[in-house]
Amino acid sequence: MIPYYTDGLVTIYHGAAADVMATMTGPVDLVFTDPPYPMEFDSVWDDLATGAAKLLRSGGSLLTYLGHYQLPRVMSALTDAGLRYHWLCIQRNNGMMPRLFGKRVMVAFKPVLWFTQGPITGRSLMSDELSYVPKGITARKAMHVWGQPLSYLPILRLTEPGDLVLDPFMGSGTVLMAAKDAGRRAIGIEIEERHCEIAAKRCAQEVLGLVG
Repeated sequence: MIPYYTDGLVTIYHGAAADVMATMTGPVDLVFTDPPYPMEFDSVWDDLATGAAKLLRSGGSLLTYLGHYQLPRVMSALTDAGLRYHWLCIQRNNGMMPRLFGKRVMVAFKPVLWFTQGPITGRSLMSDELSYVPKGITARKAMHVWGQPLSYLPILRLTEPGDLVLDPFMGSGTVLMAAKDAGRRAIGIEIEERHCEIAAKRCAQEVLGLVG
């Protein structure tokens, strides 16, 4: 498959995640993604599970954002694909608490499921509260990378420079930018061409060089 964009560290593919992942051979060190949540996109969880199980190296990790109500569905899909549940992380909503009156809940965080391909490898510790900013990361750098509320901790703590990060539902390329800034290789997949164009322009910018 011909990339939509490539620069030596980042490669972007325009297409459906399932179709592109089917052409890949891996190994991938980290799958880190935030798929669409509406029910009409429910099949993306099966696509993610199948693709991650195929591509992740032994000891590699998958972290995915999801809606609270989707936890049973997504955990079942990932487990059925052969991945191993590792932990449930959270991402605070930056002081905002949307109200779900049907559930009688004020939502203070987004859940982030952490699955692995077999026993996890590596020694780095990672906070399960992904809003945490580790020592050595300035606010300027953090704001440069994250134009939306996603954490860069999994990239810094679960991969090494040169490792490969995959985001099968990359949107505007936030995960790719973080990986590139941290000296990791990254592959992004996006079905909307306008998002591919935005991500390509962002990734073509000069990196800041995150450390952690």
